[in-house]
Amino acid sequence: AAGPARLYNFMKGGGRELVRVGDLGEFGLIKRLDAIVRESSNPRLLFGIGDDAAAWEPEPGTVTVATTDCLIEGVHFDLATTSWTDLGWKALAENLSDVAAMGCRPRYALIGLALPNDRLLEDAEALYRGFAQCGAEYNCSIVGGDTVASPIVSLHVTVVGESLPSVDEPRLLKRSSAQPGDSVAVTGPLGGSAAGLRLLQRGPGREARRAPDEALIESHLRPRPRVIVGLALVEAGIRCAIDVSDGLLADLGHICERSYVNAEIDLARIPIDPAVVAEFRSEATDFALSGGEDYELIAVGPEACLEQASTTLSELGEPALIIIGTIVSSDDHGTVQIRNADGQPLKLGRAGYEHFAIAKP
Repeated sequence: AAGPARLYNFMKGGGRELVRVGDLGEFGLIKRLDAIVRESSNPRLLFGIGDDAAAWEPEPGTVTVATTDCLIEGVHFDLATTSWTDLGWKALAENLSDVAAMGCRPRYALIGLALPNDRLLEDAEALYRGFAQCGAEYNCSIVGGDTVASPIVSLHVTVVGESLPSVDEPRLLKRSSAQPGDSVAVTGPLGGSAAGLRLLQRGPGREARRAPDEALIESHLRPRPRVIVGLALVEAGIRCAIDVSDGLLADLGHICERSYVNAEIDLARIPIDPAVVAEFRSEATDFALSGGEDYELIAVGPEACLEQASTTLSELGEPALIIIGTIVSSDDHGTVQIRNADGQPLKLGRAGYEHFAIAKP
C-alpha cells in the first residue's frame, strides 16, 4: 500500500501522482533533465553532460566569448506571471542576446539550477523544455551545469559563443568602439516587453485579451535574441553594439561611457511598438526609453555601414535598422540626450534598471 505522503501526492494531483524533486535526489533529477536537453546538432561537441566537464573543438580562426547571468525568484522572475517553460526560454534567450550583441554565434550553454526539495518534478522538466526549445531555435547546445537544493528557485546560465572566422583581427562588436560622427541605430520597436509585463501584472482582468496584448506578453515572456542581426552588423563593418536589456537610455549610456563620447537621440525617430502606444499612451515613451528587456540591438557606426547592414538584413527577410541619433564628442562623456521635435532636450525621470541602486529622495 502507498505511504501517507505518496497517497497525499496522488490525491493532490487529481488522480495522478505528483513527484517532487526531493523524491528523486540530485542524480535522479539530473538524469530526467538530461533526457530533455541531451540531443545536440553541433559536430564540434566532444562530450557534454555526464563527465566532469564539457569539451568541444573551437572552429579554426574564431575567438570565444562567454557570458553568464544569475536569475533569482522574486528579483528577476515571478512564477505567478510566467510559466516554467517560458522561464527556461527567457533565461537562455537573454544570454544568447549578449552573444548576439558581440556579433557572435551562440554555441554551448551551462545551466546551474537551485530548487527547493518540494518543487514538482514536472515543473523542473517544463523549465528544461523551455531551455531545449530556445537552444534548438538558435543552435545552442546545453552541455552541462549543476543542480542543488535551495530555499528559493535560482538559475545560473552561462553561454559560450564564437566569432565569425577571420584570418586577421577578430571581428567583434564592442561597447568601446563608438566614434564622434557615428550614427546610432536600433534593430526594432522598443517598449513591448515592459508593456507585456504590465499586462501580466494586471492579472487575468479581461476574459479574453486582444491579439495585440498577447503579442506584447509574448515579447516579454519569449524574447527573440537578434543573432542574425549581430552577424550582419559585423559583416557590414560595424564594430560597436549592445543589447537593450536595461533600457535604451541605460544601455546606450554604457556605450557612451566605455567609448568616452555622448549621444544625441531624436525622440520622434525612436520606434515604439504601436500596441504599446495603443494600450499605454501616457507611458509608451517611458517604456521605450527605460523599460528594458526588449533585447533589440543598439548599433553604432558610420551611416554607410549601417545602410549596408540594412541591405543584408532585407535580403535575409529581416527588418532594416532604424537610425535614431548621432554620437558626439564633449569634455564630459557618458551622457545620452533625448531631443523633442523642436530640438529641445527632454527632462527624463529614470534611465533604466540597475541592481544595488539606492532610491534617491
